[in-house]
Amino acid sequence: MSKKSIASNKSTELFYDLACRSFTASWEMFMEVNGDGDANDYLDAPGFMNLFNIYVIDHIQNNFERFTVQEGNSGDINQVDFELVAAMLAGYSESFRK
Repeated sequence: MSKKSIASNKSTELFYDLACRSFTASWEMFMEVNGDGDANDYLDAPGFMNLFNIYVIDHIQNNFERFTVQEGNSGDINQVDFELVAAMLAGYSESFRK
């Protein structure tokens, strides 16, 4: 799935956008620190990727209001479809294959 996937509502869309940006920043830092590994090896490890995605979603969930206000948006964390975000984020992670 691309980052442009259709979300179920505005809050989910905002959350997903923040999650993609957080994933990208975290992935780049992770690969910089663990540069000796092959990105595909990490992407193919479901246990690792599940934890990585949970970390990203947890980070955004804990800071959603602050991030959206900072960017001049508004969203309701209670309206976010976390299952959809998790599925779309798993698809988004595929774009990091080498």
